[in-house]
Amino acid sequence: MKQPNNQKMSDKQEQLIDRLDDSLRGNGSAEMEAQADPETAREWYYLHLAVEAVQDAGLQEQVAAVRTSWLAQQSEAVKPSGAVVRSIYRNVLRVAACIFILSGGAAVYKYTSTTSSGVFGKYYSSYNLGATRGAGAQDALEQAYANKDWAAVVSLFGTVKEKDNKSYFLTGMADLELKRYDDAIDKFQQVIAANVRTGGEYFQDEAEFYLAMSWIARNDVNEAMPLLEKIKANKSHLYYETVSKMSFRDLRIIQYKNLK
Repeated sequence: MKQPNNQKMSDKQEQLIDRLDDSLRGNGSAEMEAQADPETAREWYYLHLAVEAVQDAGLQEQVAAVRTSWLAQQSEAVKPSGAVVRSIYRNVLRVAACIFILSGGAAVYKYTSTTSSGVFGKYYSSYNLGATRGAGAQDALEQAYANKDWAAVVSLFGTVKEKDNKSYFLTGMADLELKRYDDAIDKFQQVIAANVRTGGEYFQDEAEFYLAMSWIARNDVNEAMPLLEKIKANKSHLYYETVSKMSFRDLRIIQYKNLK
């Protein structure tokens, strides 16, 4: 007899939960095989987001309630040797993740409240010209930047005859402050392209980080992720510490939302 669709879905979810339980124990990979169908891959993605949210202590009350219920059940689920059949902690986490997904409330809140603008606002900070490059004689563009006169920086950039990485970068920062994200992206890309041509690194780290932040501000997290992953993998990068503190879980949620 053919199984009803809801029964098939229930069986699939149970298999995914069992697999998640194995991965939490350290048995097997936490990644879904490439050949998984899109629906299964999506369920797996949601399940991992739920577990990360639980582990981030965002569901303390729910987890406590699940723990109480689960402990009551565990009194009867004991092997002859006296050992509990499964790890209480991992099962609490597992059940809490299921509640997180199936009940919808907390999941919907996390899903809807995680936005590019929120991530940008949390991790963005203005660039201090003297912080990493030393204080030398300032030209008019640099002085305008130091005075946070963003419009003047953009205007003066148009008068500069020999534009270098510094002028491109500072003007990109002014564009970013003015929420002219496309212009900022173009300026930062010019810096990176110039370094590729010359083999230099002048303002390279700064351009990479603020280019990624510009993409986030523009709600193009897919473009930002490779840069952020590159920075996070390089401990010598000027912005390694900043990026290491970023929530890549939130970025993945935004990526998923942008794909819908």
